[in-house]
Amino acid sequence: MIGRVKRAYQRRKVAPKVRDGVVQKKHRHLATAALGFVVDRQSPAKGCRHIVTKRDIHEFTSIIPNWSRIREGLEGVVLTRGDDVDGLYRFYSKDRTGSIEIPAWDGDLWTVVTLEHFEEHRALFQRLAVPFEPKDGGIECRFTLPQAKAFLLLHVFLHELGHHVDRMQSKQQDSSRRGEPFAEQYANTVSSLIWFEYVRVFGDPTRSAA
Repeated sequence: MIGRVKRAYQRRKVAPKVRDGVVQKKHRHLATAALGFVVDRQSPAKGCRHIVTKRDIHEFTSIIPNWSRIREGLEGVVLTRGDDVDGLYRFYSKDRTGSIEIPAWDGDLWTVVTLEHFEEHRALFQRLAVPFEPKDGGIECRFTLPQAKAFLLLHVFLHELGHHVDRMQSKQQDSSRRGEPFAEQYANTVSSLIWFEYVRVFGDPTRSAA
């Protein structure tokens, strides 16, 4: 293959897990690297809705430490129409740039995740005060809109950004060699670091909890 790699971090209602594959084409909505960092939004698919807005992305990146340096080599962010994944980091070997995709939220805010997925993110769910209850097939997480937005920004976006940071720190800047453990650790570290700034900018998502 020509080296255009994608990786996917899944959330959907059945068995979230990581999946690797190959991207055949560069996202047609992204500007070239010469045009700088851009945020694009696709119309959501039927049954989906965007929880995160273009403005949210710009405001969120403004509170990430050293963002002007971290964003080097990152073409932009696409709010996609919806998919069976939480988020996606794409690397384009021709331009040696990357992009982050955040799909529209599929279905209700209340969603069932596997027990494994829940335990992996228990600390964040507790920080966001997300109510939960065991259900057949997993754990039902009863997000409010502010909590869902916080999860997508403070974890999903930062997780995908972690893959970008991993790639940019590699010698050849052609792959995210440290994989999922690094991306998870990066997301957890940065989300804890910027929590109070997040609350200042977006409001406290825990106040919306029942």
